[in-house]
Amino acid sequence: MSRINDALKRAQKAQQKHPAPPGTKMPRLLPAESRPGSAIGWIFPGVIGFLIVAACFFIGMALVTRTVTKTSGESRLLAAQLVSPVAVPAPISASNAPPPSPPPSPPPPEPKLQGIVYAPTRSWAIVDGKTVHVGDRLGEFRVKEISQRNVTLEKADGSQKKLGLDK
Repeated sequence: MSRINDALKRAQKAQQKHPAPPGTKMPRLLPAESRPGSAIGWIFPGVIGFLIVAACFFIGMALVTRTVTKTSGESRLLAAQLVSPVAVPAPISASNAPPPSPPPSPPPPEPKLQGIVYAPTRSWAIVDGKTVHVGDRLGEFRVKEISQRNVTLEKADGSQKKLGLDK
């Protein structure tokens, strides 16, 4: 600290010994020159632009492929009818058969309690990787209560499910 003070005192003495002549103005300070832009500054926007164009291309290809696949069976039948004037029976295939009834969907998996942070004012729990508070919705359940070791879930019909922490 004393070195800084000593340097300041020396600078003041030097100014007193050699004062600037009256009427002389201090030179104006010029703004610092900016460096010309480099190629690195354009790489990031270029990469982002390329990714956007690539994403649009692949989305467009997926849409075109989906449209062609849906109409390919219909266009084959139409082409066969146009070529021969005689009625051509439609080939028996899975596309002409009535669609099979879909198998019943499996019941949703049971929610899994992964952790509880208990506080008297505002507790929260982690269920299936999601943070929930009292009153939050979790699939078909609503969080009714969070205690130190359990979380109580309630369905719309009033049935309840109690989840406990595994020991």
